[in-house]
Amino acid sequence: MLEDLELASHLALTASNALDTFKKENPIPSELSKRKQYGKDADKYSHNLLMKEFEKYRPDDLVLSEEGEDPKKRLESSRCWIIDPLDGTFYFANDRKDYAVHIALWEKVSNELSKISVAVVGMPAYGKIYTSASVKNVDSVNKIPRLLVSGSRPPLEMPKIIEYFDEKFGGLEVKSVGSVGAKVVQIIEGNADFYVHTTGFYEWDLAAPLAIAHKAGLVVCDKRGEEIKLNKENLRVENVIVCKKELLEEIGRAHV
Repeated sequence: MLEDLELASHLALTASNALDTFKKENPIPSELSKRKQYGKDADKYSHNLLMKEFEKYRPDDLVLSEEGEDPKKRLESSRCWIIDPLDGTFYFANDRKDYAVHIALWEKVSNELSKISVAVVGMPAYGKIYTSASVKNVDSVNKIPRLLVSGSRPPLEMPKIIEYFDEKFGGLEVKSVGSVGAKVVQIIEGNADFYVHTTGFYEWDLAAPLAIAHKAGLVVCDKRGEEIKLNKENLRVENVIVCKKELLEEIGRAHV
């Protein structure tokens, strides 16, 4: 029997390899109009494979997946896996590298941030996984801070953030990156300093990246500075800040 972290790593690798295989066997459509469905098909393909692995290794555990039905029993359960089989379907379908596989385990008795006891983010395009047990600590803030945003849903407060950081630091670099997991990896690897999202997404978008970020020494909170609760009845997460510790107060002063 695999331990939870071993299983999470196995699942992330299995899904990552499956997505690579899917793309090789099903080339990306040349017609842009067909790519949305292509991404959905890949997402479902990864989901189905992961659910078979859960049936094999954790038949009694509940799984909350973007592509599956919400198991309402999770609200009374002591354990629930929160997964995104393919976070960033648009980026996968448009042959970009900023998509990810998210595997997280929420446990009622956990003392970890947001009660995520185990987490793995897989980056299929790079052949890497990042785990909550072995992720490296982040470096200090870049001289000119770098902000990551979602291209389709940038924070409404972005003009305020740019104005404040221009005055405080002499500039701010802003880059659009796809998956939340890909954004967290970019910060861990020293390519960015913070991520702000205030237009809302879902628990499976955040659960695994949240834990990876925390273990790397990043702050993860809502814009009031409070811990983000997961495994809720309402799966929406309305606002998130992921940043290097020394930037948290500055982000607040920018009126995020």
